Amino acid sequence: MFGSRLGLHSHTCLSQFVVETIGAINKDGMDFLSGLGRRITQSTDNYLKSAFLFQRLSVLIQCYSAVAILCTFTRITSGDDI
Repeated sequence: MFGSRLGLHSHTCLSQFVVETIGAINKDGMDFLSGLGRRITQSTDNYLKSAFLFQRLSVLIQCYSAVAILCTFTRITSGDDI
């Protein structure tokens, strides 16, 4: 398993999920993220960690969207005529 190559403990669970940049998070996605936030809160005794999870996810989506939009523009070098 590649988790051992990353230096993760044997009890670490890795999961992939897809985030759409348009629209709301569906019920399954909310259930997953809420459960993850609940487990993080229980292990850290900090109830704000769940909110931070959603905030980080929101910032990640916004940054990815900005990069995706910027990559659609063509670059003009100093030698190109306009």
